[in-house]
Amino acid sequence: MNPVTAVSWGPFVQAAYDQYVSNPGEINPATITNMPAGYTLVRTIQMSDFLGPTQSRVFYGFVAVGGDPVTAVVALRGTASKTEWWDDLHWKLVPFTSVSDGGQVAEGFFDVYRTLGTMTPGEQASSQPARAFALEVADTIVSFANGLDPAIPTVVSGHSLGGALATLLVADLAANTTIKPQAWTFASPHVGDATFAARYGGLIGVSWRIYNLVDVVPYFPADSSDTYQPVTAGYAINSLGKARWSLSCAHSLNTYLHVLSPATVPLNSACQPTG
Repeated sequence: MNPVTAVSWGPFVQAAYDQYVSNPGEINPATITNMPAGYTLVRTIQMSDFLGPTQSRVFYGFVAVGGDPVTAVVALRGTASKTEWWDDLHWKLVPFTSVSDGGQVAEGFFDVYRTLGTMTPGEQASSQPARAFALEVADTIVSFANGLDPAIPTVVSGHSLGGALATLLVADLAANTTIKPQAWTFASPHVGDATFAARYGGLIGVSWRIYNLVDVVPYFPADSSDTYQPVTAGYAINSLGKARWSLSCAHSLNTYLHVLSPATVPLNSACQPTG
């Protein structure tokens, strides 16, 4: 695992966070706050929480294309509201019906995944879940690649809940489309059972699940019989001594990126080590 490559995808996920935090009511922005330069925004991504009788659509990420070599990037932010934390806590295993022989995955993650949809940036229209999210993402990338190599590299990256959803998406893309995605996730929780993990491993070529040894989130969901299993391939970091320990600092995307590349990613002041 090349930490430099890993860190290069982190700013896309951070941009998804920044966009949501700076404009929480805007579900379909025309531009993305702090999106890395040299990339064109081609689609925005929305989701719905499944708690309560009314599920409102919120901004959750984006698809951008650019760089050298030209690469498609799907960026998914993590949990940013109390309602989304509630979604995270639904850990009953359910069949992952998006992929044949896909095993079982956490009900909360799959319920959120099935609400994902995309929109043309800035479009004034109602947001709706995609009938098939992976196909919608693949069609976006293939359409944008017209005149380019239709097999341009595709990176799917996410943090926390976004890492779990990215894991589901890359399995779906690999199994059901012509896209051959790479997965770069930060602080992703366990997503499914051993059957899902094995199916995922057989589908995905490049996959890195980066986790902090002192972050509690990558160890959940957990049960007494170890039904939940992590997907390949894990890459451990350790923020002890490099960042102040707290639940939030250990889980922060900035902490992950700083530990991977302290020379290029400054640590947030709130997480500076003490003593």
